[in-house]
Amino acid sequence: MIDYFYVQLGASVKVALPLESTVEVISLKRGEICPIPGVAPALLGVVNQGGRLLWVLDLSDLLKLEPSRGQSVLRSNLSRSQERLSLLTIAGNSATSPREKAEHQIGCLVSALKGIVSLNPAQFKPVPATVPSSIREFVSGITEIDSSPVAILNSNAIFAALQASVPTTSLIHQ
Repeated sequence: MIDYFYVQLGASVKVALPLESTVEVISLKRGEICPIPGVAPALLGVVNQGGRLLWVLDLSDLLKLEPSRGQSVLRSNLSRSQERLSLLTIAGNSATSPREKAEHQIGCLVSALKGIVSLNPAQFKPVPATVPSSIREFVSGITEIDSSPVAILNSNAIFAALQASVPTTSLIHQ
């Protein structure tokens, strides 16, 4: 059994990320995110987290699950600047020491935090062929929790996909 952080994206999509790749949960106001032009639309911008910059990623947008909330919403809708958001900070698994793991992080915007669950990877089902390839690249398997399908996300695939749109050093928690 392996522990996973179980979250919800959008109105109904549920996903889990390996607990070993999660760092912390952050609550912040939408207005605290500073948009950065010229990056992938799923990257909403950066936020100052304890004196360090942390990129904020809209997982729903990256997975193309719902219409993009993207950067234009952050820039144009000032009335929503006080809206509270939940971020699940993840780290790439390629780090070899705790210090390295702390450097490569990204805050993933989620709709709801469901908690920590223990799952048996041997019971994961393959990703169905009907799932679009834009989503398949980020999902390592499918399981069920409380009779609902849950996609198991691969945090390394998320980081790899972002490498093309953001220089490697920009994804480092500075």
